[in-house]
Amino acid sequence: MRITRLVSALGLLASGLVLAPPAGATGVTNSGFYDHQIIEYEATFGTASSPQAAIQISKGEIVYHVVGADGNTPAVQCARLLAALPNDATSCNTLNFIPTEVGYTGGAWNLRIFHWKAGVPPFELSKDDDIVAAAAAGLGTIEVTSTLVRCPVINFAALR
Repeated sequence: MRITRLVSALGLLASGLVLAPPAGATGVTNSGFYDHQIIEYEATFGTASSPQAAIQISKGEIVYHVVGADGNTPAVQCARLLAALPNDATSCNTLNFIPTEVGYTGGAWNLRIFHWKAGVPPFELSKDDDIVAAAAAGLGTIEVTSTLVRCPVINFAALR
């Protein structure tokens, strides 16, 4: 069951992040959250070799994907993004760092999946601290993966 959820979540993530385009091509504009604010990023997907992946994961950039007990992203997680940017694709993800934030080390974000606990009504999780707090409160769990996502953040200058 857990593998099915992971495959489903990765499928949803890949649909929003898209597989890496051919060299020279740009990705699709995608929307997500950072510190309760809507951000846009270029949706490309990539992974690194094992030694490179370990180095990137150790840097601490995280992209959280949120799923309900059924393995699907709850509508409430996407509602504000879809209303604000109806022409953007979205996986309704939340980043913990953007390039202008102190502590950002660049490279790639490690995919973590927040799973809402069955019977808990989901609400928007648009800040990494909220996701960690929800897990600490027993509202769900955070699954750590070895997947790295490369998605250059765009249109974020006003955030910091």
